[in-house]
Amino acid sequence: MIFARMGSRRLPGKALRPIGDAPLLGWVLARARQVAATRAIVIATTELAADDAIVDFAAAHAVAVFRGSPENVAGRALACAEHHGFERFARLCGDSPFFDPEIVDRLVARHVSEGLDIATNVFPRTFPTGASVEVVATAALRRALAAMTDAAEREHMTQYFYRHPEEFSISNLAAADGRYAAIALAVDTPDDLARSRWMVAQLGERASTAGLDDLASLAPAWAEVAARAAGRAR
Repeated sequence: MIFARMGSRRLPGKALRPIGDAPLLGWVLARARQVAATRAIVIATTELAADDAIVDFAAAHAVAVFRGSPENVAGRALACAEHHGFERFARLCGDSPFFDPEIVDRLVARHVSEGLDIATNVFPRTFPTGASVEVVATAALRRALAAMTDAAEREHMTQYFYRHPEEFSISNLAAADGRYAAIALAVDTPDDLARSRWMVAQLGERASTAGLDDLASLAPAWAEVAARAAGRAR
């Protein structure tokens, strides 16, 4: 389940901003299609008119789309899961063009084998922003949504789980030896977009399949590029 919308205060229209020869959402979809455990892919967007463009993208790329509340993301996710009959789903962010499909498969396998409510790699976070994955049991989300008491918990879909870990079975996948501590891969600002475009240009044909270690190896070079650009702007 890929969560995407056009609205963004820091980078309006980011879901369809071009990165190389594809929009941001296209890169996310390309990686989602590499997940071996995938039964179906759904783009979960909002009912707002601005997100008609995402519906058009989904139609053009032969992928299902589900529309729901802009603010109640937990409610949107639950309605989407129930509509498609998902016992569990992997939550992917539409601003993450470099997430690792292998991590999704590892977390799905763990979720199934251990009968978990959530299998995640953000509790605590040791992977880069933009590499976050959560595999969520639909029944657990239904239970959590019924207990949510404020809008922030409904907007940040899994926040309630992490605030009340004693109520759920949660397993976290941690990265080895802190190797990704200084790496950011999400696209949330114009600078993030510039970084992603640069990375795609460096990776060439490997851009849609490069692993996290390949991406992390680019970080020092990007830091130098960004510093030079900042110096010229002053």
